[in-house]
Amino acid sequence: MAITFLSDDFINSKELRNNQKHWLDKAYQSPVSIRSGDKKLVLLNREKARDVFLTNYYAQMIVEFCQERSVALKESRVFPWLKYLTEENSQQFHRQLLACFNEAIKTGDWLAIDELLDDWKATAEVAASPALSRELTAKEKPSEYVGL
Repeated sequence: MAITFLSDDFINSKELRNNQKHWLDKAYQSPVSIRSGDKKLVLLNREKARDVFLTNYYAQMIVEFCQERSVALKESRVFPWLKYLTEENSQQFHRQLLACFNEAIKTGDWLAIDELLDDWKATAEVAASPALSRELTAKEKPSEYVGL
């Protein structure tokens, strides 16, 4: 199976220079490849470039994590704080991470993955500290609340 990433025609630097507005407008919609000698460059919309780099960044992280899980490593190098979660929570995190990544690919909302990771890391930090856990789950009397 062959995957074509850029199916556009190459233009040379002279063509870019002669029809600059046309090619820059076109690059806003879809990638434009430019050949200058042996060098091959691409003009690409900034938001699309951002999505390409973020997809790659998170895909590498998630694939490495899935590989760790497939060989049942005791501790994760990708998410070292996972060791503090129960197995059930760890599985829930795994499902949510994959679903969130899939959604981010569709929507471009990469912040959602960072928020998910931050939330689970905070959950693990609470689980790692019995004192903190007791403090956060302590029943307080409403009369002792401080008004803001």
